[in-house]
Amino acid sequence: MTIPSSISVIIPTYGRCVQVQRALEALARQTLAPDRYEVIVSIDGSVDGTREMVAHFPAPYTLRAIWQPNRGRAAACNAGIRLATGEVLVILDDDMTPRPGLLVAHQQAHAGGSRRGVVGAVPIPIDPSSPPAAQYYGQKFNCHLEKLAQPGYHMGVKDFVSNNFSIRRDLLLEVGLFDEDFKIYGHEDSELALRLLRAGVQLVYSPEAVAEQAYTKDVAALARDHIAKGRTAVLFAIKHPSVIPDLRLGQYRRDSWKRRCLRIALLGLSRLWARMPEHVILVMMWVGRRRPARLPLYYALALDYFYWLGVQAALRENRAAGRKPASLAELVGLGASQA
Repeated sequence: MTIPSSISVIIPTYGRCVQVQRALEALARQTLAPDRYEVIVSIDGSVDGTREMVAHFPAPYTLRAIWQPNRGRAAACNAGIRLATGEVLVILDDDMTPRPGLLVAHQQAHAGGSRRGVVGAVPIPIDPSSPPAAQYYGQKFNCHLEKLAQPGYHMGVKDFVSNNFSIRRDLLLEVGLFDEDFKIYGHEDSELALRLLRAGVQLVYSPEAVAEQAYTKDVAALARDHIAKGRTAVLFAIKHPSVIPDLRLGQYRRDSWKRRCLRIALLGLSRLWARMPEHVILVMMWVGRRRPARLPLYYALALDYFYWLGVQAALRENRAAGRKPASLAELVGLGASQA
């Protein structure tokens, strides 16, 4: 069985010098021989000292940095991929701390040259002292990893993440790199996963390829992420209308009437009062400090609101520019026409 001879690790980053250094230190402790892999730090416009830190980091492996003006994670990943020379590419987010066996696990997962993309485990360590937002997201994502690890589970577009992901370089070049139209948070992973699956690439989960995620985002950061995810969901849906029924965009009316009423009320108030999102964040911070039993539900409702706020913003921009779709009904109609 042929095992890939070389690996390129690509770390896209923006404004996280300390986290990148932690990742580089962990990569220096890999069980794979250091002459079998290289690390490329792709800096997306940040001027926080990451470039200088990488230049002076005493790595036992080949280490390079590439800098570009801020264009988003997809573009940063692509810049690193184009520079890579390894037979297998490992995309690793800058807040990951890879365990010593990570690269060997990814290497072995590609033995035999099969057409597969490998998603590694990214557990989020949490304990009672963790901030409430980190506990909420950590519990949710760790449950997602348990689902992926179930025997016989078939990974789909919505399951895919590329924060600890490997694929043969020639296979990714065949399918195409990340779509650089995705400049803000969200859905560049889903768009790539869709093209991989359509090209006959099998997406598999490797619980042995572990990189722990240091999750530090608070409620405000989660809110910003969900607004961005709403905006990029519209972009994803326009590019690939056939996926709309499977996205949250296409399931608006499947939610309970209570949830829809709350969403309509919050979105309506947001149109009348520009500071509404800011006050929802303040309320959630207040609730989080009290840690009520139903806190996960309150977080879910608030983040649902921020997601749809992003959807509305994207559709409003389409209307202003005279582009279609300009409403949720038109967007959902695109998906129905592709069914």
